[in-house]
Amino acid sequence: MKFQGRVKKILPVRSGVSQKTGNEWKTMPFIFEYYEEDNARFPDSVVLETYDTKVIDNLKEGMEIIVGFGHRTREYEGRWYNELRIYSLESVAKATQQPAAAPQSPQPGSQPQQPVQQPESPQNAAADTDDLPF
Repeated sequence: MKFQGRVKKILPVRSGVSQKTGNEWKTMPFIFEYYEEDNARFPDSVVLETYDTKVIDNLKEGMEIIVGFGHRTREYEGRWYNELRIYSLESVAKATQQPAAAPQSPQPGSQPQQPVQQPESPQNAAADTDDLPF
């Protein structure tokens, strides 16, 4: 699931050392506020956390972001816990910046490139003449 929203509050960074590998880890939980539906009156909020050090160093309260997250359920000593996992996080300002393609000048002695036209697929041609409602 991907949602656009804002970072409402950044919670304290936690860190430690893995008992299995001995590697250090650092995580930063934050409150993410978003509207699940465009016509919703009130925002929804979830606590997400990231282990990505680039995100930890650059995420600020009030920042508009697009975050993709999924959920996972796990059992521990007879109790069940839900966990939300981030699989993508991107700044809205960065996402809206589309790099403009610069026109390439032909190299001396090279042939100018002609645009490649894709032949129309039979499925698309049939869809134009098909009058079925499904």
